[in-house]
Amino acid sequence: MLPFEPTSTDNKVLEHLSDRVVLKPLTRWNDAYKEFPRYVMEYLCARYVDPVNPVAGQSRIDSLLQEHYVDSNAKELIKSRIREQKEYVLLGSLQVRLDTARDHYWAEVPALGDNYVRITEKVRDEFGDILLTGGAWGTMTIEYDSRYEIQGKIYPFLVREFKPFQITRLDLGDYISKRKLFTDDEWIDLLITSIGFNPTKFDKRTKMLYLLRLVPFVEPNYNLIELGPRETGKTYTYRNTSSHSFVISGGKATPATLFYNIASHKIGILGYRDVIFFDEIGNTSFTDAEATISVLKDYMQTGRFSRGTLEFNSQASIVLGGNIDTDTNRKQPAEHYSHLFESLPSELGSDSAFLDRIHAFLPGWEMPKILPENYAEGYGFITDYLAEIFVRLRGQNQFMTIVQAKANFDGVTGRNQTAVAKTASGLLKLIYPHRTLDDITQQEIDMCLTLAAECRERVIDQLAVIAKDEFKKVKLLK
Repeated sequence: MLPFEPTSTDNKVLEHLSDRVVLKPLTRWNDAYKEFPRYVMEYLCARYVDPVNPVAGQSRIDSLLQEHYVDSNAKELIKSRIREQKEYVLLGSLQVRLDTARDHYWAEVPALGDNYVRITEKVRDEFGDILLTGGAWGTMTIEYDSRYEIQGKIYPFLVREFKPFQITRLDLGDYISKRKLFTDDEWIDLLITSIGFNPTKFDKRTKMLYLLRLVPFVEPNYNLIELGPRETGKTYTYRNTSSHSFVISGGKATPATLFYNIASHKIGILGYRDVIFFDEIGNTSFTDAEATISVLKDYMQTGRFSRGTLEFNSQASIVLGGNIDTDTNRKQPAEHYSHLFESLPSELGSDSAFLDRIHAFLPGWEMPKILPENYAEGYGFITDYLAEIFVRLRGQNQFMTIVQAKANFDGVTGRNQTAVAKTASGLLKLIYPHRTLDDITQQEIDMCLTLAAECRERVIDQLAVIAKDEFKKVKLLK
C-alpha cells in the first residue's frame, strides 16, 4: 500500500509517465543526505526503492552510500584501499578536462582530492559530452597502476569504468507528446511537484512565480532577480533543479572564476553552465569590481565576453538572489526602502545600465516559506530527466516568434520588448511546450505575457526612482 493517497493527477502521471517519475517523499527519509544533489538521491530511489515497501530499498541505498561514498576526511584511506586492492568502486562527481600542455585528458575526482586522474578512452568516448561540460555524478571504478609515468612523475589512478546517475539521452518529442495528455492545471501541478513542492498548498499566482524561477533553465541568456525574505527556497531551487546550474554563495566573484582564467587557460563558469545563481547577492564582493561588472554588464546584453585578446560566446542565464526586509503579513517589502535595489552591493544597486539589463524582477516577498507541509507528496519527474528536458527546451526558438507575433508591443522600447518576450517565451516552454503558432490561444499567451510585463515593469519602476531623469514608470501591455 502506498504511504499516501494518490490524486487523480498522480494516477494519470503513473499511467503515462511511469518510466520517468519518482514518488518525491521517498527521497527525504534521512537528513544526512541533504549534502547530495537531489538528482542523485532521486536516481537511487527510482532504481532501488519500491513505493509500496520503501524501507528495504532505502536500507540498500544506506549501505551503498556508506560503502562507496567518500567524505573529505576519508580520502587518504580510500587511496590506500585502491592501492592495496588494485581497484575500488567510488560514488561521487567526475569531470574531465584536456591538458593541452601535456596533450592529455585528466579526470578530476573530488572523492580522491585529485585533479590528475587518468581516464580510459572508452569512458571518454561514451560520456565525453557531459564530463567535459560540467561533469556528472555516478559510480566509477578506479584502478591503481604505479608504473604510469609522465616526465618523471607517477600518475597511478585510472577511471576504468563510469556509470552516470544523470540522464544523458532522451526524446524531447516524446515529452512534448505526453504534455498533450494533461490539462494545464495538471501539468503545472506536475512541474511544481517535480521541483519538490506540494501544489495543493499554493494558489495559481504562487505556482506561476515558482515557474518563473525556472525560466532561466529553459531560456538562454536570461537575466532574473528575486529579492525577498529568507527560507523561501531560492537557493534550494537553483542548487537542486539541475546539474547545469552553479551557485555562487555570498563570496567573491572574480573575472577568472566567472569568465576566463588567463593564467590557467581555463574557461570560467559562464562557459559551461546554463544558469549562474548569485546567492545572497547583497553579500557578494567583486574582485576588481569595475572591470568585472563592466564585462558582466556587456555579457548580459550581448551574450559575449572578452578576456585579454580572447572573446567568448555563452548562453548562460544570470540570476541574482537576495534577502530584503519583508512585512510577511502584507507580503510586501518593508516600507523603509527608498527603492528595492538598495540591498544590492553599491556597485550594482546604483548602476542603472546594469539594472536595466535585468529582464524580470520576481517578487520574492510573495513566496511562501519552506515548511515541511509544503514539500511534495506525490509523483514528479525525476529531477535529472527534467533538467535534461530543460536543456533541450533552451533551443526551442519558436516560442519567441509566437510571442512577437501575438503580443501588442506598440510604443514599447526594444529592450523592454526583449525582456517581456524572453520571460513569456520561457513560461510558454514550461507550460505549453506542445503548442505552435497555429494552435496556441490568445488566452494562453496572455497568461504568460501578463506576468512577464509585470515583472519587467517592476524593474523600470525602481529605475524611475534611482535615475528619474532617464526612466519613467511604464505600462508595457496595451
